[in-house]
Amino acid sequence: MESKTSLKDAFKKVMDQKDEINWVIVSAKTGSVQMEGHGSGLSSLVDSFSDNDMQWGLFCVLGVDDGSTIKSVRSKLVQIDWCGDGVRHNDRGRMLNAQLPKIQKFAGAIACQISASPGQEITNRKIAFKLYHAQGAHKPTFYDFGDSKVECSSLNVADDEAQDDDEDEDFD
Repeated sequence: MESKTSLKDAFKKVMDQKDEINWVIVSAKTGSVQMEGHGSGLSSLVDSFSDNDMQWGLFCVLGVDDGSTIKSVRSKLVQIDWCGDGVRHNDRGRMLNAQLPKIQKFAGAIACQISASPGQEITNRKIAFKLYHAQGAHKPTFYDFGDSKVECSSLNVADDEAQDDDEDEDFD
């Protein structure tokens, strides 16, 4: 496991638009936030989650507004709440209640939050759809995930995934 200093350094890299690293996986098993891994691209993030643990992926997606005269790039922090199949059902609520506040305090402002477990598909289109509909007046041209891009003009309600259990309302 990494020290707190390297976790803070990795998180700074995640939020640095010019750095290749755009995600970090953390847990709070011991009462403090600990880094479990870091890297680049959504597919490597998803592959790095453990089937036996409750973890949080903090993933920086770039919202790019590429206009004819100006280009604007904004960092959007996505939090993926991961619960592996190996976590006993009896422990899930207790772990969530104990660990999540520590993760949120560490991460700060989150633009989008997704709950996931093995067998649930985490796609760049689902994340882009949620980010796009969580935005205010600034709507980007596309989202850059490090290993792929999603054009906002191609998003539709099917990207929000039918198996999504949350009760979010669509205010459009």
